[in-house]
Amino acid sequence: MRTRIAIFDDNKNVRNSIVLLLTTDPAFEIVGSYGSAQNFVEKVLQSRPDVILMDIEMPGIDETETIRQVKKEVPHVQVLIQTVFEDEDRIHELLRAGASGYILKSGLNQSLRTTILELISTGHL
Repeated sequence: MRTRIAIFDDNKNVRNSIVLLLTTDPAFEIVGSYGSAQNFVEKVLQSRPDVILMDIEMPGIDETETIRQVKKEVPHVQVLIQTVFEDEDRIHELLRAGASGYILKSGLNQSLRTTILELISTGHL
């Protein structure tokens, strides 16, 4: 069974790189790639991902509240936050809201696949 992934990142190059990286692996299926987090919950309900890969700084939304809402609507979905820097306070806030873990954008090429597989197998990082 393939892991269904939805990607939310306002940077088109990052988003496309993630799609290319993950589509080469038969364990993953990209079910959505979004440049905006507007209508986030509706997009998640439509695409039905197992994992959401979400940029920590999406314009126009409150990430903490968005994660709370999506976890209320789809409790089983795993939310993996991606960030360019380790802001421990912000990351802890998002984890308390329901995010399952985080990954630094600088490590996406080296560890994204492994991180997603670990997240699916354990339910958290």
